[in-house]
Amino acid sequence: MSSLVVLLAPRPALLHDGWMPSVFAHRRLAALCLSFASVGAACGPEPVYDDDIGVTAIPVQPGEAAGTFATKVLNTTLVKIPVIGDAAGGGVNYRLLTRTWDDATQRYEQSSVLCGGFNFEVAGVTTSLPESSYRAVPVSGNEVVEIAADGTYTQSGHLQLWGLRNLPDPATTPLPADKDEAAESPWRDRIYDMDRDGFPGATTFVTGAVGGEVYIAQRKTVSARGVVLGPDRVVGLAVNTNEVVQLGNTNPLLDRQSEGSAGPHPDPKRSWFEEARLNDDADCDDVMAAEDDGILSRRPPFEVSAD
Repeated sequence: MSSLVVLLAPRPALLHDGWMPSVFAHRRLAALCLSFASVGAACGPEPVYDDDIGVTAIPVQPGEAAGTFATKVLNTTLVKIPVIGDAAGGGVNYRLLTRTWDDATQRYEQSSVLCGGFNFEVAGVTTSLPESSYRAVPVSGNEVVEIAADGTYTQSGHLQLWGLRNLPDPATTPLPADKDEAAESPWRDRIYDMDRDGFPGATTFVTGAVGGEVYIAQRKTVSARGVVLGPDRVVGLAVNTNEVVQLGNTNPLLDRQSEGSAGPHPDPKRSWFEEARLNDDADCDDVMAAEDDGILSRRPPFEVSAD
């Protein structure tokens, strides 16, 4: 969902405890490579060290990273607030990701389902949606992921369409400029009541210093890059884009484009992602329980400045 409103600056980050065994595993792997070097054993390319997050990859063999994963993406924005000034905003999405390996092409294929999320509080205001609204977003089915032999991970093509359908090009078709254009053809047929509550698009609930409902259509994309830490975990940085059209509201004080005053946070490490393996039969409920179960990190899985 969009970062209509969002949090105060994130707390100082600690290294996720689950990462430490991966570090030792990498050291053991390096030691084995050194010990076998004299007899000609091939250990593959040197694992990449990601300077941006300060983490060394633990590479995997082709196909080892296939499976079902809980994915957490935290996006931090910088919100321009009149009189008050800049404030950190953003939010979190949780996804159920399925990745398969194609032996013929030697490539991974993946798709993901949006399971839930939340927005951070900004200047005493919070925007929220019920979990059912997140799960009503269509599956993101054209994601591209590449995992190199040195453990480098890149992902693109994650797409969320909130209240939008039948776009000529789902990723690039320009959205309507405002609610008036959204009510005209062809947009009146492309914007639909996604959450089936009788209002167009998706209904967001604003609480705090200002309250009311805001009806939106939104296109969101996520790309990511980082490192694999063995076959069960990936960490790194994420880049989010949000295009939001406000379709209506119940409070004139909310009659504005929600993303008009927000942009990326200047510190890219404040926007990060993590994937953690689940059982193959896992569902969205398992994803939403993954933090409480210690499978996903609550804080950044690498060191982030508190400044």
